[in-house]
Amino acid sequence: MPFWQREILRDAVSMTFAQTHELDLPKSGLLGSLVLYISSSQNGYPCLGAVPKWRLIDYVSKIEVIGDGAEVIKSWDGKEALAAAFYDDGQEPPGLWRQYSSTPQRQWIPIHFGRKLMDELYGLDLSRFDQVTLKITNDASSTYWTTDIKLTVIAYWLRDAMGPFGGYFRDEVWKSWTPVAAAIEYSDLPVALPIRRILLEARPARTSATCKNDSSMHALMSDIDFTFKTGQVRVYKGSLEALGHLSVIELGRFVEARGSIDRTAGLGFECGVGYVHQNLGYGGADADSISTALSNMSMDIQDSAQEMAYRSGNGQLQWAVRGHGYMHTLPLWNARKPDLADLLDPEGQKVVKVDILTATGTDVSGSDRNARNAIILSRLVR
Repeated sequence: MPFWQREILRDAVSMTFAQTHELDLPKSGLLGSLVLYISSSQNGYPCLGAVPKWRLIDYVSKIEVIGDGAEVIKSWDGKEALAAAFYDDGQEPPGLWRQYSSTPQRQWIPIHFGRKLMDELYGLDLSRFDQVTLKITNDASSTYWTTDIKLTVIAYWLRDAMGPFGGYFRDEVWKSWTPVAAAIEYSDLPVALPIRRILLEARPARTSATCKNDSSMHALMSDIDFTFKTGQVRVYKGSLEALGHLSVIELGRFVEARGSIDRTAGLGFECGVGYVHQNLGYGGADADSISTALSNMSMDIQDSAQEMAYRSGNGQLQWAVRGHGYMHTLPLWNARKPDLADLLDPEGQKVVKVDILTATGTDVSGSDRNARNAIILSRLVR
């Protein structure tokens, strides 16, 4: 009888600030998933000011799984890894996003080599490589974090399997670029491997003084032309905004995020939802009796950078949002059938083109970061 074994490969090991932590995985075994658990305590009071990167996940700059030193199996940053897990599992990975005094933050990051957690048909057979290595790079520092980042790695092994896996999914940022207002970025997708999912990522430019975005994610991809057969067959023609609303209908749910933050009134804070349909904020008191007004947030802001409207000295802002565009990503193509009969065959449909226009007047240069567009592919390696 097949069953899943959950094994802790590393437990609360320290990752040095601004370094790459490497872990060589076992030489053999049917690996369905890795789940990373990271934690650290934040130096909260500097973040009262304009600190755009306030969550622990913001400091995970790269996650890679590499076979034999060169073969990419997984390659994205921490937020992109969370997005991949969300679209695989249909739920946001658990995390504790809070910034108040020196409270700890925690984040779980699932990495699936199959289609989802506990997929008995697809996964990574480690014996096909001499060595598979997990690499995690962070750009954190002691300015904002009081302790080293602790890392726990849990492996999901398929034991007593009826047969081998049918292959694994290679996830990576296939292409990224700095968008230009009123310009089209032309992309011909690679033909080497069948494509399970195409994620579009649109991260707006951001101003360091306010921690707010300089444009919406929608403006970065105001028109998308997705075609087969070198433009002869149109699959999607429309805006990222329309695609986002359609994603809520097709996925059958909104994206949700929540947390707590202590920040100077008027400053923004990144919430992880690219377009916010609804937001809710309320003061979290740190004492039984409060004589002053509690913290609150500005309402009816659709941007991923929500705003601290009023800061009380007695407690942080508790907030919750829902919308679409988890971590500024949206699926353009997503194979859904159990037998993967709807995998995109880029060789059979060549040339598969994704041409993306950035709206006229979009501000793509920010003092904290410039705007960034990307195409993230999940492809089947048999």
